[in-house]
Amino acid sequence: MAKDDPASRSSDEDLRDLAAPSMGAMVIRTWHEPDQMPGFRARLTYSETPNDEPGIVLTADPDEVLRVVRQWLSARSGPSRES
Repeated sequence: MAKDDPASRSSDEDLRDLAAPSMGAMVIRTWHEPDQMPGFRARLTYSETPNDEPGIVLTADPDEVLRVVRQWLSARSGPSRES
């Protein structure tokens, strides 16, 4: 195949298109504040794509951390596979 063969470029573009929707990041930082009740604190920073402005959630509730993580993962997994 020649270097400028359209089939080669098309294949590379298809791979990039498939990879793009699955790119995202979430960082969870937790710490303890002894002078506060409850002392648990968390900051979740997340994005769906590298070009997105990051979303930020601050919470003192561990259940809220789990809810946000589940919601973010569900959005990334695509349509439900349940019948």
